[in-house]
Amino acid sequence: MVFSLITLLNVTNDNYIKIKVNLMLSSNCKSCENDLKTSLYEDKNFETYVKNKGWVQSFIQTTSNQKTTYSITLRKPIFKIKNNIYYDQNFNQFFIPHKFNLPTLHIKKDDLKDEIINQALLIKKELINLKSLNYSNLSGWQIITDKAIVKLGKVDIGERVKLLNKITNNLMESNSNMINLDLRYQQGYVLKI
Repeated sequence: MVFSLITLLNVTNDNYIKIKVNLMLSSNCKSCENDLKTSLYEDKNFETYVKNKGWVQSFIQTTSNQKTTYSITLRKPIFKIKNNIYYDQNFNQFFIPHKFNLPTLHIKKDDLKDEIINQALLIKKELINLKSLNYSNLSGWQIITDKAIVKLGKVDIGERVKLLNKITNNLMESNSNMINLDLRYQQGYVLKI
């Protein structure tokens, strides 16, 4: 978790009012920070402005003697849908003005069910250099990594991901080029190099 601190001193009736903003980010989002700074400096209704941002998860304002503190937590993206549009940990879509290097998830909204979500999270957790996940209700998962294009299917995902890791590790040792792999068979698999 990255913490960013924005401090601003306002002069009102010759008194100094200290405004402090604690911005809690899952990663460095300079464009988010700049957007919030601009709003704060323009003297808009900061609370309303921040709460209307889809990329803000929570907003807390505390006021004490001559000091106002805002604590803002941003939503954490876990999968990319397309540039600047992401899924959060609850698989809700949101826009954030920053490009994160995350795997792309292509899935129809109707297919976002608990079992499928758990499979997507398992695949993301287990595979290194995952670039893209595509889900079809008909054929299951298609995965793209930096070394392979893989048809994974819909069942036994955990076992198939382990097999995929084993195969790609063996191929990486032999400095193989990009491969096409079909793991949907119950006994064996098809490998195209």
